[in-house]
Amino acid sequence: MKTIALTAMICAATVAGSFANTNSNINKGNEKNKHALSHEQGTINHFKDGIAFHQRNVEVLWDQYELATERIRNSKGNHKELDADKAYFVGVYQDDINKGLRVEDSRKAIAEIEAIYARKHADRDAYEAKAIAKLQAQLKAELAQEKDSFKSLKKEYSHLIDTQTLPLLLEVESSFARSNDLVAKLDHTADNIAIAAL
Repeated sequence: MKTIALTAMICAATVAGSFANTNSNINKGNEKNKHALSHEQGTINHFKDGIAFHQRNVEVLWDQYELATERIRNSKGNHKELDADKAYFVGVYQDDINKGLRVEDSRKAIAEIEAIYARKHADRDAYEAKAIAKLQAQLKAELAQEKDSFKSLKKEYSHLIDTQTLPLLLEVESSFARSNDLVAKLDHTADNIAIAAL
């Protein structure tokens, strides 16, 4: 009887041990699957973050370009300041004309002022056109660099393009297409300004 009890205890211990090992292997398998899923989700999130990063960079580049062009147009010696200066000087001579003082000399002086300020406006146009053309070249280069970087990201994570990431990719590609159209229009505008300034 002791033998049967001993054998039963050994069998019970063996079955319990093998059950514990099986249960442990199942838990390890589940942990590996959870880790793999977590890693894949992390990779997908990293890909999405990269897409959003490039989308934001395109927006920032355009915002910076707009701010820089405004700064150029509003910098010292701008058209508004030139018009104010011209109006002041013309006003001084116009007062003399209105009072009947040195009428012919005042008319000649006003004509000279008009000619001087026409040249100053043309010089200002040329200055702005040159500065803005430089900005446009920088914008173009930065957008091209951003597009190349985006293509690299897309290539690196091409295995993750699915229904979740494809709309985001298409949105950024659409943004690059709009940027290309806008840059082409800027080039055309810059050419017209440069021709007008000649």
